[in-house]
Amino acid sequence: MTAFKLRIEPAGVEIPCSAEGSLLDAALAAGYFPRHSCRRGQCNACEARVLSGDTRYPSGFEPEGVRDGYVLTCQARCTTDVTIEAQEVASTPGQRVLQTGARVLEVQRVSEDVARVRLAVPTETGFAFQPGQYVEVVLRDGTRRSYSMANAPDGSGTIEWHVRAVPSGRFSNHVYRSLKPRDMLRIEGPFGTFMLRDSSAPVIFLASGTGYAPIAAMLKAHETVIRQRGAVLYWGGVRLSDLYAYDEVCAWEQAHPGLRFVPVLSGDEPGWAGRKGFVHEAVSADFPNLSQHEVYACGNPLMVDAARHTFTQANGLPAGNFFSDAFVTRPEPAKTDETV
Repeated sequence: MTAFKLRIEPAGVEIPCSAEGSLLDAALAAGYFPRHSCRRGQCNACEARVLSGDTRYPSGFEPEGVRDGYVLTCQARCTTDVTIEAQEVASTPGQRVLQTGARVLEVQRVSEDVARVRLAVPTETGFAFQPGQYVEVVLRDGTRRSYSMANAPDGSGTIEWHVRAVPSGRFSNHVYRSLKPRDMLRIEGPFGTFMLRDSSAPVIFLASGTGYAPIAAMLKAHETVIRQRGAVLYWGGVRLSDLYAYDEVCAWEQAHPGLRFVPVLSGDEPGWAGRKGFVHEAVSADFPNLSQHEVYACGNPLMVDAARHTFTQANGLPAGNFFSDAFVTRPEPAKTDETV
């Protein structure tokens, strides 16, 4: 296996990088977490500037929207020693990406198409995550599905997912049809850098659908920070049932000074007297000047992209103050085998 050196600036980190694995994989294996999200070359969150050296992409992969002189670290491979400039999150000391078993504790349907799944990861594995991160379920044929943790880490090894039923979705259909307590799943992680930054800026959380899950983890884990900085949660859906934890969030709003909740529906909902329209447009209307804020957006990629463009172009949000995790759906294989 050919090995090169990967240097990450401005951190000044130098690590081994194989020609077969991605730059991001090399960084994660060494315990460093450059900014990333989908790990599939679709969200561009991992874009990094190449300062020296050469890279290649896997055969058949064509990046879209990547600036000249930059690469997507989740797909790029070293062909020489390489130096990149990438943003590193320093709030994950000692954290390791690992693959382990997880035992299902509970499967609870919270709406007609969303299930809350609680699992236990053996504490002896050393598995640890930051609020906002995700893990991947590794299916028997090697395909993967990504789910964000919706709970605050407490050292118990318990994790919670919010799983939306996807038409023809292999894993989500398995969750709805047959997943039960005591079943075992194989997971790998944690991944992602969608985490609350150490700052004094007021916070706007923006979610669509189950994009609420990682934001819920942040809200639960950072109650004191939220109270000090102030936060508004905008949660959008087509109908009220899409906001499957509506009552829970309303209760949080009452119990936690500094948190305000703004639900937004884009469809017709009988008796709905709240905000209507696209959720990012509600934020734009309420905050014409976002120059002093941080925005954390998660959910549908179209919503996330629209929010980034609108807030930075029309509302004065610094581009570096927009943090996101776009939920990209993996294409399903042609086979219909539902075995996981």
